[in-house]
Amino acid sequence: MEKFFIENYSYLTYFVELVAVIAGIITYKKYKGTPATFFIKIIWFSFFIELIGSYSNYYNTFDFLKPILNSIFKVNYWWFTLTYLIGVVISISIFYQKILENIRFKLFLKYLTVAYFLSAVIYLLINPDLFFSQIPPIISILAGILVLTSCVLYLIELLLTDKIINFYKSVYFYITVGLFFWWIVVTPLTFYDVYMVNSDWKYILLKWQVFLSLNFMMYIVFAVGLLISKPEKVNE
Repeated sequence: MEKFFIENYSYLTYFVELVAVIAGIITYKKYKGTPATFFIKIIWFSFFIELIGSYSNYYNTFDFLKPILNSIFKVNYWWFTLTYLIGVVISISIFYQKILENIRFKLFLKYLTVAYFLSAVIYLLINPDLFFSQIPPIISILAGILVLTSCVLYLIELLLTDKIINFYKSVYFYITVGLFFWWIVVTPLTFYDVYMVNSDWKYILLKWQVFLSLNFMMYIVFAVGLLISKPEKVNE
């Protein structure tokens, strides 16, 4: 079972992500003109990030990747730090800035996003070695704080308005549920990444199982939300 899981982890992840990607393609026209299309693009972007980031698994398959194997880019930590922890996370924050209607919430999230970006850049400049050797724990934690703050602000606004009556019809609610539960579990795991670095396979397998379960939950919630919800415009 462990051998199967190790050999097929990436393919299982691609499959569940592809479900959300296809749901986004099917519903894109339905949500045209709303911030939901921006999030659909984030899903697509995340999928391609995973595909490209898997280059480190194919050094023995594709000869054109051999030069990378002998460079500082041989491990994909740098790729996921730039594209996911910085690119996708900031895009998620921008998405919430689009759907939030409370001006104070929007401004607070905007300033928090700028602070996060500057902190991440400064940290990477000070610690360039970490950029290529691991996912920087500090950036992972700050990313989690930014995404969770975005989700909480949306939920607070939802509770304070009449939208709470029909929350189950809003795609933004499903997106928030998926993101919140993924990040609330993943963020604390960052403190145990020392075992990942030290190649503790028991911990690595456990973490992969947790990640795969969370990915299934999150992307299925995204797909269901996109398919059953009704489009709603917001005042950006």
